[in-house]
Amino acid sequence: MEQADKFFKVAKLADLEEGRGKLVRAGLKKLALFLHEGELYCIQNFCPHAGGFLAMGDVKGCVVKCPRHNWGFDFTSGACLTNQRYDVKRYETKIDEDGWVHVGVPDDGAII
Repeated sequence: MEQADKFFKVAKLADLEEGRGKLVRAGLKKLALFLHEGELYCIQNFCPHAGGFLAMGDVKGCVVKCPRHNWGFDFTSGACLTNQRYDVKRYETKIDEDGWVHVGVPDDGAII
């Protein structure tokens, strides 16, 4: 049985910039939040290959580069463009009526 997501208020929409990641916390998880063409995307913050913080990586279009080894990740799908075995987890986002971004993470106690 799949765990239901628990949503956390993580950032104000007005504080996000196109072409730049933002590190946010949702419960115990550290995540990377991106705004691209008016849409929000959230992925795990750490690169599964080298452990770099993806929220700090260079962004071009919908691709963020790991700051440690320059591997590319499509934050709209979670796909690793360098090696498909290293895809990252994606998380659901929504915006409330006050302009706050909420991110849903599995309510399973896992940290990643």
